[in-house]
Amino acid sequence: MIKSKSNKETQKIAFNLAGDLIKDINLKKARVVLLKGNLGAGKTTFVIGFLKYFGIKPSGASPTFVIMKRYNISSKLKREDKEKLGFENVYHLDAYRLKSKEDLKDLDFDTIINNHKNIILIEWPEMIKGKKMTNVTSVEIDYGEKENEREIKIIKI
Repeated sequence: MIKSKSNKETQKIAFNLAGDLIKDINLKKARVVLLKGNLGAGKTTFVIGFLKYFGIKPSGASPTFVIMKRYNISSKLKREDKEKLGFENVYHLDAYRLKSKEDLKDLDFDTIINNHKNIILIEWPEMIKGKKMTNVTSVEIDYGEKENEREIKIIKI
């Protein structure tokens, strides 16, 4: 369990996780990060810190209404760094409004998750029932005792 005392600390924890996760580039499918927590727990704050690792400053907040955003991380890198990184895109999926597996088909989720050059951050993963995923890291964020404190549990599955 990691304790965060502020949004900035939560973002730093996410930044560090991004650095750890990209070390294993020999994957056959996408790297997946499941973000669990109540409304306002800090899932989107965590995503912002994760994206900062790749030099991405997302516009707007969570993709609740557009459901998914794609960030091309390779466009920010030099050619030699792209080859070392091995990943090209980070997808941020907010599954809160998904109603069925048909919604995932509309997003072309199977293609995205089967591409080893993708990293997928999924808020509200419990809304995606029955979808088999590999290369998964679970991040559970809970409220702390004080207003901006958070308790973060990271589990590599």
